[in-house]
Amino acid sequence: MAILNEEEKSRIIEEEEIRASTRRKYEQKSSGIAAVLSTLCPGLGQVYNGQIGKGAAFFLTVVVGLVLFVWGLITTIKEVRALAAGYQMSMASEGAGISSEEPVPLTEEGVVVEEVEKEQKQKEEGKQEKEETISKYIPKKYLAMTIIGLLMMIVGAERAVRDAIKTAKRINEGVSKSAA
Repeated sequence: MAILNEEEKSRIIEEEEIRASTRRKYEQKSSGIAAVLSTLCPGLGQVYNGQIGKGAAFFLTVVVGLVLFVWGLITTIKEVRALAAGYQMSMASEGAGISSEEPVPLTEEGVVVEEVEKEQKQKEEGKQEKEETISKYIPKKYLAMTIIGLLMMIVGAERAVRDAIKTAKRINEGVSKSAA
């Protein structure tokens, strides 16, 4: 068994680097694999194609979109719940107690007739008012964050897949031209 000196080791390492760069230069890229990788994790198809920076940009776009989407959705839900709870509290304080001293007509179940009618009217008006109030006061900025985040995720993922396929095909065209 022969022991290599430093000069021979450096020569072998240099030759291996040349072989690796040549192999990468003439290696075909599968557009299908690039598409599947980008579908699983946006940006991974670009990394497969050798475009690490572009892959990181697609990945970060989708992650930022996901964060905006989740944050906007959670904040919107919290705001709407708080608004609905405040509205219910105000409705309960308005309709508390009966202050009539004259005889009250009752239904067969023993419920005050006027109160039943009044409650039905209040419920109908309350539902309409509640829907109008909540829809009027839904925090638009958080809703906008949710929509922007959703769009960033969808568009970023879609563009990542398209770019991965296009780049793989372009690499293969360049490889076949340089091999000929």
